[in-house]
Amino acid sequence: MNGDDFPLVSVITPSYNQASFIKETIKSVLTQDYSNIEYIVIDGGSNDGTLEILKSYHNIDPRFKFVSEPDRGQAHAINKGIKMAKGKIIGWLNSDDTYLPKAIRGAVEALKTNAHWGMVYGKAYATDKENKVLHPYPVESFNKVRLFERCIICQPAAFIRKEVFEEVRGVDESFFFCMDYELWMRIAKKHEIGYIETYLANSRCHDSSKTTLFWKEIGIKECMMASLKNYGTISNMMIYDFVNLNYEKGAEWIVQQLKQFNIFGILPKITTMNLYEDFWSPNCLDIFVKVNPHQPLHALLIKGKVIQPDKKRLKVYLNGEVIEECLITDKSFTFVVLMPSESSDCSIQVITNPASIIRQLNDQPSNQRERGFLVDNIIPLSELEYEFIQILYEKVNFVRRWLEGNREINLFNTNS
Repeated sequence: MNGDDFPLVSVITPSYNQASFIKETIKSVLTQDYSNIEYIVIDGGSNDGTLEILKSYHNIDPRFKFVSEPDRGQAHAINKGIKMAKGKIIGWLNSDDTYLPKAIRGAVEALKTNAHWGMVYGKAYATDKENKVLHPYPVESFNKVRLFERCIICQPAAFIRKEVFEEVRGVDESFFFCMDYELWMRIAKKHEIGYIETYLANSRCHDSSKTTLFWKEIGIKECMMASLKNYGTISNMMIYDFVNLNYEKGAEWIVQQLKQFNIFGILPKITTMNLYEDFWSPNCLDIFVKVNPHQPLHALLIKGKVIQPDKKRLKVYLNGEVIEECLITDKSFTFVVLMPSESSDCSIQVITNPASIIRQLNDQPSNQRERGFLVDNIIPLSELEYEFIQILYEKVNFVRRWLEGNREINLFNTNS
């Protein structure tokens, strides 16, 4: 067998407590019609019967290897497997996914024919717990712009040259959810990524899969972090997906979360605020805001609660000047106070009138404190953030159109 014609392929499977699925995963690799493979399972110390399954295959097929010991998670396991791998081509198959027949041969032939490709991927199916096809996985032919907008590659259907894997220094272990998507971003910066119109793998969806459990709370934010790391910005499509997934948490929560991603540039940010530890404000709440001259302060959002709203007012000062007085009529309230300012540093005071006197620690007078309102959220807003939150208050369906009209992104000079 000529090594150039039939290069060794190393398939790596990270595993932890997947006894229900891993036997089918292993079988899908070892029954491939391409025999020049090594199969490495990196198990994190499973205690559900996985180890017994791994030992059984180790005894019957010399191509099969495994390690079972505690590790730092899926990304760490992949990197361990890469160091062990001897193949020129790497397949990464999670312990609940499966290859389709002739998948490895199809990938090898594509990489042989296209020596300039650093990796190749094909089509895939999304399957249920029993590995029955639900629908085609949403894979697209490779396009740099589309990869920036969303992950268009199905990870088990991807095969990577080992030298490329090593050049980009493997999987980023700081990512828990989207380490594959982040890897594609880094590879695409240095190498051409190829696509073939062939179904290569099944991606299994079940109740304990990462996509099911963590997409909403962790996954979408990790994708945004990966985009910020590799592109310096985030696509409008990804922002819309984040808003749509979390819309029930409220406009204020969404805007506060998005601040960390600088989707409109470097934005006004609170540096200090004299809140009590229990989130009640003193009678005079002092807020100091750092402002980017290119995105000056435009408004302040104040959201909070009071015990007795009757005749309670908030008086808002900016750099010593009264900006607005707000009358509180309900126990829960939200005010957006316009305060356009060109200053790089803004000092804001929110005075509650009248304040409540709260006694503590056996009602000793020395332990009394003045209390204004319970702070739910205080957010300084740039002009674009102010417009954005007004859109969020209206309807989530308006968000995508507004983003496309107000966030212009030109990352690439070509659509290749």
